[in-house]
Amino acid sequence: MYAPRPSRRASALAVVAATGLVLAGCSGCSGSGGGTSDTSASKSSDALTTFTPAGKGSVDKITWNVFQGEPQTVDPFQSADYTPNMINSNMCETLFAQTPDFKIKPNLATSYTNPDPKTWTYKLRSGVTFWDGSPMTADDVVWSMRHNMTDKSSFYGYLYANVASIAKTGTAEVTVKLKKPDYLFNDELASYAGVVVQKNFYEQHGKKVGTPGVGVMCTGPYRFAKWTRGQSISASRYDGYWNKSLPRKVKNIDFTFLTDDSAITSGLLSGQIDGTYGPPVAGLSQLRASSAGKLYSGPAPLAVTLVVANHKGAMGNADVRKALQMAIDWKGIGKQVYAGEGTPASLQTVPAVYGFAKDDLTSYAGSVKTDGSAKTDEAKKLLAGVPADVKSKEISLVVPQQAETQQLGVGIKDAADRIGLKFKLNVVPATGYSNYLYDPATRGGTDLLYTQFWPNIPNPLDWLGLTAVTGGTFNQSGYKGIDGLYAKAIGTKDESARSKLVVQMEQKLHDEMDPMFSGIQLTNDVWLGSKITGAPAAFSYVYYPWAAHLSGTGK
Repeated sequence: MYAPRPSRRASALAVVAATGLVLAGCSGCSGSGGGTSDTSASKSSDALTTFTPAGKGSVDKITWNVFQGEPQTVDPFQSADYTPNMINSNMCETLFAQTPDFKIKPNLATSYTNPDPKTWTYKLRSGVTFWDGSPMTADDVVWSMRHNMTDKSSFYGYLYANVASIAKTGTAEVTVKLKKPDYLFNDELASYAGVVVQKNFYEQHGKKVGTPGVGVMCTGPYRFAKWTRGQSISASRYDGYWNKSLPRKVKNIDFTFLTDDSAITSGLLSGQIDGTYGPPVAGLSQLRASSAGKLYSGPAPLAVTLVVANHKGAMGNADVRKALQMAIDWKGIGKQVYAGEGTPASLQTVPAVYGFAKDDLTSYAGSVKTDGSAKTDEAKKLLAGVPADVKSKEISLVVPQQAETQQLGVGIKDAADRIGLKFKLNVVPATGYSNYLYDPATRGGTDLLYTQFWPNIPNPLDWLGLTAVTGGTFNQSGYKGIDGLYAKAIGTKDESARSKLVVQMEQKLHDEMDPMFSGIQLTNDVWLGSKITGAPAAFSYVYYPWAAHLSGTGK
């Protein structure tokens, strides 16, 4: 759903070296600035691609690293981050699927109807079985949806806020009744809001579901096999899987939990690790130059940005927000901090999420597009009209203690210093950083927070609901500026009219630069060792069964 924590841990040595890079490369960026960079390190090995080349051969076993470390659970209802989702997406399926080309298509539900604004009826796919061979039934679907709606431990319950009832209305049919029209709800069933698990398994094991000794019971192409604490989670191919169009050439996968950049890079280069999404930025140059495998880059709904967390300080002033965003060398940060994998974003919502509003949002984004270079002089002019007592307030930014995030923080502080703002950069342990996002007591009066954000689904209303609507997970400042437009859009059936409302919201957010800055949009990287190929290069691994596309190369 989102990434409250940065993508990986880094050693203290890497942090010191990387921080020096930003100071050397960006501290002089002013006006049309943008530091120089090593082009060999910032140039992708290939143009962006959705899928890596298909293979043919079978592979008995591979090792795949999940860069964020060991998950706390593999219960999909509690899965909303890189590591658990990267594993669960191959085991537990949803009613609809969001594909690597950012489309939403039928999956466990083959079709739906919307006979009136407050009713959604779903036809279920026949021939689907759980790993124990028992058929998926409408009862399992109803139980799964109700569990999502009512269980307080579910991360997806808020998406059921407008649901009045869920009922079995046929042997292979489920009907959802709403309290009021909600034209986002249906698409959200392509996230774990629409996950289907076996009712009997959950009723039998209760809160132990998702733990090492119990696992889960789902319908996906890979079945939970074994969880060795501190070492790996193993999944094995489910030969009774319904979707025969997926290759499923890899029989067994061991998901390992390395988090150290150097150890991950070494494991990839040596072949001890066959593949990973999100390989360390610090190791990209080595990986691109290696014959041990290949690095691919694909499109992604990922944004590195700043969340406005406090309106009581200087960040409560729109001109201060806009001046700071304008003064930041986003272009240089994309090149230096993210090794060329990051480019300045025109809007708070990135293109991969434009969805039904693609044409209108693309047009509006083009009208406000910049190259992301620091515009120091313009920022200073904007600040000239800000009252002195506002400019004198210190602005605080909290980032986790990791190489990339510290570099980012240093670059932002440099921008603030150059335009005369009082700015304090606070670096906190990465393991506790998420508390600043979710715990008001920990956050206190912090003005800005780092985040690397991704939404549930490729739909701009999902992004806006999480980041800019009252109650949204990433709306820490309590911004209310688009609540009315958002409510109207959710209840609007006509896509064209809904799209126009989305543009109005994006325009307001851009004009106010609140409650999230337009930052950097990232690409998605995947490393495949020489013996495997076929995985999606696009960022789809958090809900889509990416491993089912893997196959051998014959090497």
